[in-house]
Order: sequence, then C-alpha cells, then structure tokens
Amino acid sequence: MDRKARPHTGTATPRDTGTATAAGTATSSNTTGINASMNMTDAPYATTSHTTASHTTTSRTGAPSTAAPATASAPPLTIRLAIPTDTPAIAAIHQASRQVTMPYLPPQRRTHDEVTRWVREIVLPQCHTVVAARGPELLGYAAVRGELLDQLYLRPDVRRAGIGSLLLAAARRHRPDGLLLHVFQLNAEARAFYAHHGFRVVATDDGRGNMENLPQLTLRWTPASVPVPPRGTP
Repeated sequence: MDRKARPHTGTATPRDTGTATAAGTATSSNTTGINASMNMTDAPYATTSHTTASHTTTSRTGAPSTAAPATASAPPLTIRLAIPTDTPAIAAIHQASRQVTMPYLPPQRRTHDEVTRWVREIVLPQCHTVVAARGPELLGYAAVRGELLDQLYLRPDVRRAGIGSLLLAAARRHRPDGLLLHVFQLNAEARAFYAHHGFRVVATDDGRGNMENLPQLTLRWTPASVPVPPRGTP
C-alpha cells in the first residue's frame, strides 16, 4: 500500500504521490505508499502483545517434575513517535518498499545515504512521523505534513498483517478533521487499502505534477467517511 513522498536531497519539500507500501531509492513525488499520527503529547502504546507459557508435569510418583522452560515471547508491536536514531531504518523501509511494491517506477537513483539525509533533513523536521516497532526493529512508518499523509510505508516482509492500518489510525488521530493523500493510479493495492479505510477520490492528474510522470489520484478522508478507531484498536 504505497503512497508517499519521494526522497529529496535538497531543502525543497517533497511532493506526495505514494500510497501504502515502502520505498525504493528512486526519487518520487510524495505519493503515499502502503504495503501498509499521534500528537506529540501521545504516549507510545502497544498494539499487540504476546505471553509466554510454561507448564509443570507430574511424575508417576506424584511429585512434580522440572517445569519445561518458558518460550520467549516476541516484543509487543508499538506505534510511537519517530526519533532521530530511527532515520537509517526509515530510509531503508522507504527504499525497500518502493522497490518491491512499485515495480513500475523509474530505476532507483538515490543511494541509501541520500535517502537517509532526506529523511533526516526533510521528513522528520517537517512531518509528524510515527513508526511501527517491535522492540528495536522498525517495521513501517507514516509521516503527516499538515493535512497531507505524506508517507506510509511498510517493510515488504510484514505486509498484510494489519500494521499499515495501525499506522493509518495513528495518522487519523493526529488529524481527526481529515486527511489528504496522493496515490499512483497504477497502485491498485494502495488504492484498495485506502478505499477500505474510507478515502474517496477527489481529483486526478496526468502525472505532470510528480517526478515519476505517472498519473495519480488525490484521495481524501473525513470523519464522516469512517470513524476514527479508538486507541489500541487493531
């Protein structure tokens, strides 16, 4: 579900054209991608949790035997605000998602270092950015700039697990009055994802407004379309 902004190495604000998956190194306009915010005062919250299990067996003499070792549980999935040290991982997610989920894009030209610099100098300073994390591992991110959902990308190997929906719910909590985004017309997966979440087409263009020169759609969500899920709802 891809739809985000393309990486820029200058100071200009990137444009949106992604929709819901994550990125490649190719420069793109800000088309939200999803393969798929919270207010600064919002605290990180767990969206899933896992418990460990152990059991005790009884021997034939009636005495309990040694308990089987507990299975280590995976860290819970959390949605939290991005921090500066997340920058390289966000850049890697952006590049990988776009490369895997948007094969119709022009060949990637930006290096990982260039995309990392774009995230550090453009995305984080200008957007309200949240990440989906499991322990120290980042699985996806979303960035909101004003009313624009500028980025929403997931690591390709964690798609279709509900993580994109969690990131989108965080973005809608950050902008409860509505969100706007851009998505390539070719991105059928992202278009279906956003339609499912109440986004409606409000404009089209022929691609002359984005760096990839690909036709895109402008989508909008308003509270009248679909209610904002309460915090903690999967």
